Amino acid sequence: MDNSTALAVIKEEMGALVIVDQPSLTHANDLLINIKALRRKFDDEFEPGIKEAFAHHRTLVAQKKKWTDPLDEAERAIKPKITAYLVEQDRIRLEAERAAERSRLQAQKEAEDASDIAAALIKDGKAVEAEQIVDLALEKVQEIEADTPFVPEKPVANGTMLRETWHFEVENEALVPREFMTPDTKKIQGYVTAMKRDGKIPGVRIFSQVSIASRIAR
Repeated sequence: MDNSTALAVIKEEMGALVIVDQPSLTHANDLLINIKALRRKFDDEFEPGIKEAFAHHRTLVAQKKKWTDPLDEAERAIKPKITAYLVEQDRIRLEAERAAERSRLQAQKEAEDASDIAAALIKDGKAVEAEQIVDLALEKVQEIEADTPFVPEKPVANGTMLRETWHFEVENEALVPREFMTPDTKKIQGYVTAMKRDGKIPGVRIFSQVSIASRIAR
């Protein structure tokens, strides 16, 4: 019987299987043994090739690492330097933008104040004084603009960009809120396996599940 036929037979019998008495239990157990035998056949058929392929894979990975490890080392050395430069340039540019904005607001205030004063002077018939106020304000605005710092262009590194990621470090575990705590499931399972029905952990339900284990002789 070929593999496809054997699998089809098992699938058909599995779907029709009902255990109601000793003969049907024996049939079910025989079916389970057949499944184990077929699984072993597949293991014997495919495992040698899998092991060979895995060994070949490990050899190729080792050979590749011989050439890529120096590249990884170089990349680890270069990236922090690029990052430091880009971060510093971002800081310089941000400071310049803020200073430029302060200058713009100062110049705008000078112009608005002068405009208000000139309007009041003109209303009082003092056009000459109003013109002088406007001229003085213009000079002041020009001085402010001249002193405004240059905002540098953002550096360009083709294919490279800054990426901000956030991390954390627990400084005092006792202060961490409960919703951020995770039960140690491995430790709990070890305790439950050892204590069985006698185990007691507040907030944890300890229970057993029954299953069967089957094996066939080689």
